[in-house]
Amino acid sequence: MNEDVFDTQVTEKHLEVIGVNPIPKESRTHSPGKIFNFWAMASASATTPLIGLLLAGTGLWNMVLVITIALVIGIIPAGLFSNMGRQIPLSALVVSRKTYGYWTSNGLSLLYTFVNLGWFGVNDATGGEILALLTHSSPVIWFIVIGILQILLVMFGLKWLEYFYRYTSILLIVVYAILTYYLITLFHVNFGALTAQTVPINWGIDINLVLAFSILSWTYKISTATRFAKPETRNEKKWTKIAYFIAAPIGIIVPVFLMGIIGYASNIYAGNWNLAAVSFPVKNTALLLLLGVAAFGASLAVIHTNAMNLYPSTVDLLAGIQPAFKKKQKEKLAQPVSTAILGVFGIILAIAGILTHIETFLNLIADLLFPYTFILIVDWYLNLRKTAKIRDFYTIPKTFSGNFNINAVLATVIGVLINFFGLGMLNPIFNYFPQQVFGSLVAALSYIILFYATNARYKPATEKEPESE
Repeated sequence: MNEDVFDTQVTEKHLEVIGVNPIPKESRTHSPGKIFNFWAMASASATTPLIGLLLAGTGLWNMVLVITIALVIGIIPAGLFSNMGRQIPLSALVVSRKTYGYWTSNGLSLLYTFVNLGWFGVNDATGGEILALLTHSSPVIWFIVIGILQILLVMFGLKWLEYFYRYTSILLIVVYAILTYYLITLFHVNFGALTAQTVPINWGIDINLVLAFSILSWTYKISTATRFAKPETRNEKKWTKIAYFIAAPIGIIVPVFLMGIIGYASNIYAGNWNLAAVSFPVKNTALLLLLGVAAFGASLAVIHTNAMNLYPSTVDLLAGIQPAFKKKQKEKLAQPVSTAILGVFGIILAIAGILTHIETFLNLIADLLFPYTFILIVDWYLNLRKTAKIRDFYTIPKTFSGNFNINAVLATVIGVLINFFGLGMLNPIFNYFPQQVFGSLVAALSYIILFYATNARYKPATEKEPESE
């Protein structure tokens, strides 16, 4: 892998400055265990129990089944993206420069920057509202405080994010165990009410909500983290390959299972899906203090998820504006400066009330992100993996087709139209199969057909790059 043309310095005075350049081999050390913990903590947040509200009335067992089906659908694209990061140490939106065209991909990078900022605002709002209830103060103050903490953490980059996740994971488990125990004991939980189905189930919509809330909304970001994983090798053991493949998707879905159940139960028995914000019926001062401390710890868990919203948001932005940086010193400053600016915008979204529009936001994510994700997977494994060099992704093409790939754009438009408008008389199938997944599969199939119909293969590299060891 030829990286000599890049500044491969990852950090400078502890701040991460690698931006969207290739990750050097010496920094690619993450194991499957680290990847699992990283994504479990990224997925676990005070906002994660919201899935219990989104699936309210379905009944506990049906909710578990919906999440399981979402895992079955999402584990393959998520695992393939995880492997992509090991095969080439670049973020997805750099890889897609060859799929969509250089400038088209950079434009998508700017769009997805704001999608991630939307997530940042949702989680910042959740944590801020918990702390406002605990302190009887304005949530705006806490939106700002939590937002600043997240900005500072993300400036130190993925290495320190992994440390933070690793050493706070036990704290998160303990505080939610305390809150759950007292939910069960103080509200006299009736298991029959928990399992009862009280609303008709639309399987397609519910599965899509889980996918957009968790595994498929994270998928295109996975390679941004696994580019720091140990490179894939030909002689790698089978179980090692499997472990790397499933580590990220399983890590993402486990908190959705556990915290989704907590949110579902909390919504039924306490009237609030946000367990950390529940007003427990106790007068004992010591117990109130314990519950307050636990709620405070749970509110800070939004930093887990939001760090992994702001971090790829920064990477997405840098992928879009990288050509503007001509001097290395400016490029080094770009990552921390972009993190600060985007973090401020995320705080503004929290203040503006994005949490009240969460379902609309999730559907928008599914409409736009899923087709992109599926098409990029197809192009990587069908074409780019065998033909493209690292330097190809950083060279601005001089041809129109190199900057605007009509095949990828047209296939994406087809998928988005199906996701948004449906298929008329065939719409009843979406009562059982998620519409946005169907539209995205059609988009991927359309791309394959167009790819072969136009013989749109990239020419193989003239120099064979050495295998990663």
